[in-house]
Amino acid sequence: MSIQNAAEIVSDLKKGSTRALHAVHDLYYPALRSFAMSLVGDVLAGEDIVAEVFVTLWKKHQDFETIQNIKAFLYISTRNACINHLKKLQRDTVMKTALTEYLSTEHESFALNEMIRAEVLQQIYEAIEALPSQCGKVFKMCYVEGLSNSEVAERFAISINTVKNHKVKALGLLRFKFLRCM
Repeated sequence: MSIQNAAEIVSDLKKGSTRALHAVHDLYYPALRSFAMSLVGDVLAGEDIVAEVFVTLWKKHQDFETIQNIKAFLYISTRNACINHLKKLQRDTVMKTALTEYLSTEHESFALNEMIRAEVLQQIYEAIEALPSQCGKVFKMCYVEGLSNSEVAERFAISINTVKNHKVKALGLLRFKFLRCM
């Protein structure tokens, strides 16, 4: 590339010319892609990193005075992004290892507790579904959806005392069912 052509590209880039950005991209992308892939050892990650570097270049397009400044920015940014990518991979690997260890060794009881919890919730759900129709609807609205007694009374066009009675009846039936199971 001639000095005049390079100066024209820099000048046009400073003005926000996408044609100039494409010229810089065409000039440096292949080498930067190869550079990034050699650092991270992954073709797709290398391509993503270089693409992000060009996005950053575009955001800072007014900051460059020479083609050498642009080239230096591209290489330094690509290197730094690759280092950050590798550090993230390392953190992810450490986290995955820790999670695997957590779930497989000392904390098997965690999985067992979660299974028991799921079974108990299923039994509670089935018991709620077995409540008399109106009683069950009131119970769900109050305790599952979190509606107030007055909101439930308004929806069903019944008195607040009737809502309270349905709740008491539902709780009594559920207690009876679960006390029998013990």
